[in-house]
Amino acid sequence: MYDTYRGITKILWGFLFVLIDINIDYVDIIPDFVGYAMIAYGLMQLDYERERSWAVGIAIISFPAFFIPKANGADPMSYNGDYFLNSLYYTGLGVLHLILMYLIISRLIKAAESKGQFEISQKARTRLTLYVGLSIFALVGFPLGEILGFLLIIAVIFLIIMEIVMLVLIAQFRKVL
Repeated sequence: MYDTYRGITKILWGFLFVLIDINIDYVDIIPDFVGYAMIAYGLMQLDYERERSWAVGIAIISFPAFFIPKANGADPMSYNGDYFLNSLYYTGLGVLHLILMYLIISRLIKAAESKGQFEISQKARTRLTLYVGLSIFALVGFPLGEILGFLLIIAVIFLIIMEIVMLVLIAQFRKVL
């Protein structure tokens, strides 16, 4: 028997750990790979194998981020490493994060619909579409930061808000599944 409430709670905490980025100097207090590992454990409890495999893969891929400081997009010359490779790595992680969120929310939507919870599934579909659109705009927009300027800053602020909205949505699924 799979414990849905506990599994979704672990997924929720995992995404929260990924969202929160507390650094002391260059040391991330809660590294992203810990959050992705927690997501994978929650998905294992839900018996979502495909999604769990993605979470494990992202945990492994995000492990080096614990040791690689993020380049400052506003001042790339202040970064000691290769700015292009750094931005490529973090953009790749962003794409993988987007795919994982999409897979998990889509799976939760199907589970809710199978239990007759059509209201939350419709709300989730709408929010997921908005989240994916904003994420793609931000991910494509980062390399074009000079051109998009203020519009990109607004998109990133909205993306952070949407990330929180998605966490609230996952918490709501916890109540109905």
